[in-house]
Amino acid sequence: MNKNVLQSFTALFIFLSIFTNAQTSYKKFGIEVNGGLREYHGDLGSSLYFKNSPDYQGVGGAFGMYINSSFDINLYGSAGDIGFYKTVRDAERLDYVRIGFRSRVTEGMIGLTYKFNNGYILDEDVRFKPYIRAGWGAMSSVSKFTPESLPKGNEGYRQDRFWIASHWNAGLGLKIAVSDAIDIVISEQFNYSFDDNYDASPYVVAGARLNSAVEGNKPLHDIYAYHSFGLVFNFGGDGGSSYKIKDEDGDGISDDFDICPNTPEKYAVDTVGCPMDDDKDGVFNEDDMCPDVPGLPAFNGCPDSDGDGIIDSKDKCPNVPGLAEFDGCPDSDGDGITDAEDKCPLKAGTVEGQGCPDSDGDGIYDHVDVCPATPGVAANKGCPEIKEEVKEKIRLAAKGIFFESGKDILKSESFENLNILAEIMLEYNEAKVIIEGHTDSQGDDVDNLVLSQNRTESVKRYLVTQGIEESRMSAVGYGESKPVADNSTSKGRAFNRRVDFKLVY
Repeated sequence: MNKNVLQSFTALFIFLSIFTNAQTSYKKFGIEVNGGLREYHGDLGSSLYFKNSPDYQGVGGAFGMYINSSFDINLYGSAGDIGFYKTVRDAERLDYVRIGFRSRVTEGMIGLTYKFNNGYILDEDVRFKPYIRAGWGAMSSVSKFTPESLPKGNEGYRQDRFWIASHWNAGLGLKIAVSDAIDIVISEQFNYSFDDNYDASPYVVAGARLNSAVEGNKPLHDIYAYHSFGLVFNFGGDGGSSYKIKDEDGDGISDDFDICPNTPEKYAVDTVGCPMDDDKDGVFNEDDMCPDVPGLPAFNGCPDSDGDGIIDSKDKCPNVPGLAEFDGCPDSDGDGITDAEDKCPLKAGTVEGQGCPDSDGDGIYDHVDVCPATPGVAANKGCPEIKEEVKEKIRLAAKGIFFESGKDILKSESFENLNILAEIMLEYNEAKVIIEGHTDSQGDDVDNLVLSQNRTESVKRYLVTQGIEESRMSAVGYGESKPVADNSTSKGRAFNRRVDFKLVY
């Protein structure tokens, strides 16, 4: 193949690849580029289908336009060499001679293509698209013959001949759809010349039939075949000359790759043809009122985090199940006051009591009543008043608590008085007691502080054995820091070594 022809073919291929790939999906026009082998059949013999050599290269192209589902109209042609050589015995030369020719042949044609993928024989959108083609046109040839191909003595004939003639073309082929814009094409074309114009006719060719102009015999008109392989670039319009992507739902994804082939028109789709669902909640973006947050189909894709039937955007308490009348907030005790505003959310109360009842009827609502089950007075935070005789009883009992010298071990004579304190605490079961320990000033300050704390803990442990909850008692040692008498006298120091009790609410 001529180097310039090859370069031109390559440049055309690159240009068409760039240009046609930018077209729309359904194409009405097609441009074909191809290359292949050209073989001769004529007066000298035949090399069709590689019977003999040589075979020569050629390039070609075509332009097709869609007419209807069955027919395209085409302009097409090719250029390249054909030729044939053989050895025969020349009677005039009395020797074996090599006769033959090589011609540079260029042809152009107009024709019709019948497509088998017309909806009657095969579906229009199949990938493998067979066709047959026939046309008429003109060809030109520049031929060169071996010297022996010319009769002896015909020095007046030139060996290089230029010829133009009309001819018929017929062929068949197969297009294979690569995409909507590109087909691979394999074709077989036959060109029949109306003139015997390649192989030395109208000269007398040794071993061949004679030209009618010489001896009245009918010559064998030349045929050459073009076996080609190429590409078709489809572009423009919405016709059917090219492969059409079958896309029933019109979402731009071929049905071959569309996992959701029946997607309604309004939905944007992903790479596999399914409607977009950015938050993966099963509600498509176009139907999702909350497209960025996973939700429920019942609420058009919006979430209901607490499952109370009220979507989060309208739920004032989105993380706690509630009632519609309270905008999604709960009222656990059913008193008409939401839990967030209810000081007693688990006990039905009143608006005046901020959602709390007055369980003991003392006029003090439970949320501020330290003793909600026992009627009391406001001065004692709703707890009953401690009578003076009870207070005095506590003071006297406290004076009868004794420890071994310098130790935190209770003496046995202390137990009776501690039992009196236990009885009072059981009676006032909502009250708490503060146990305070004190020492005199003799000895080390730190040691006295530790000793006073340990003695209060001893008292606390004893009261626990009498049924008093540890949580109702606190023990504090003050050492020698809070004297009630003069530490310079033995009597005063005795008063300072003490345990005090305070009943509080």
